[in-house]
Amino acid sequence: MRELDKVLDEHEKVFWEGKPNFWPFFFSGIAASLFGIIFLVAGAFVLVQGLKSGNWLFLLFPHFWIGVVIVFGAPIYKALVYKHTYYAITNKRVLFQTGLIGRDFRIIDFDQITNAEVNVGVLDKLFSRDSGSILISTAGTFGQGKHGRIARPYVLSNIPDPYGVFKFFKKVSHAVKTDIQYPNKYRPKSNPGYHTALDPSKVR
Repeated sequence: MRELDKVLDEHEKVFWEGKPNFWPFFFSGIAASLFGIIFLVAGAFVLVQGLKSGNWLFLLFPHFWIGVVIVFGAPIYKALVYKHTYYAITNKRVLFQTGLIGRDFRIIDFDQITNAEVNVGVLDKLFSRDSGSILISTAGTFGQGKHGRIARPYVLSNIPDPYGVFKFFKKVSHAVKTDIQYPNKYRPKSNPGYHTALDPSKVR
């Protein structure tokens, strides 16, 4: 269910909106659940050995149950959350709607964006004719990884026409940033330095 209007400003205009293609979005949950198979297999082995010995306490062995939750929980969650997942590009920002029980919203103002890229993965190729993901990074999208801080971009996941949306996103982002830095009132009619040729021989 689309509920983006709940967080739109009074004069905010939606230029583009969409949602993921279902099958690559759904199977991305199964891909994540493959990691749970390791826990499931290891836990099942210990569980069977424990039951053979008559020790029912092995039913409490956590690895098996963690594996069950990961293997089956990830795709089920993806299927349930799909109908509430929507994305939008407005004249101010990028909006992400998701959530299972209640609606969750995340926003990225254009002036906070540091980098963006488009990615078409294996699942997009296998389960959709035309889908891919747009990854958007900001100065604050970092988490703690094994080797220090790592980037954790916001993702428009498995959307149709990813290259077309990416080109449109870049165009809007550039226009909005330009308006923020150089409002029309103060924008010069010409910029003599813009087309200046750089002489490589004078660069040190």
